[in-house]
Amino acid sequence: MFAAADMSAADTIISVWHAKYVDGFWRPSTAINLADTDGNPATDPDPSWVPLRPDPAYPEYPSGYNGFAAAVTRALENLFHTRRLQLTVTSTAVPGVQRHYDSGGALRRDVVDGRMWLGVHFRFADTAARDMGIRLADWTLDHYFQPLHGHGQAG
Repeated sequence: MFAAADMSAADTIISVWHAKYVDGFWRPSTAINLADTDGNPATDPDPSWVPLRPDPAYPEYPSGYNGFAAAVTRALENLFHTRRLQLTVTSTAVPGVQRHYDSGGALRRDVVDGRMWLGVHFRFADTAARDMGIRLADWTLDHYFQPLHGHGQAG
């Protein structure tokens, strides 16, 4: 179980970091602060806007945390053949706060919303990473960790 979930997460994180440096998309704080430089006369800058959490020092798209959370929760759903998981997550942003989820889907929805509300990502970066994590977990479990036919059989 741990190996399958870890392989799903590793494949996703490798893909996320590759995409971050291929696409190099700016973060919401840069886009909002410099909206007058985007070539769209309908956008106005707000140089005083700041995210709730400081920006990481690497490109915005896609969201690493969304990819990771999606890959692990989807791998667990597939391994246990259920969409009903009982998950408790301890916040690293708010000390001592825990959230309980009854499904991977519920956790994935909160992670998409949370990263956007923090101002760290645009929603499309969150949903793209979530979808990437789900697809890679599905692929990983369909291709790795398969039974060995004939292994251990007398013959």
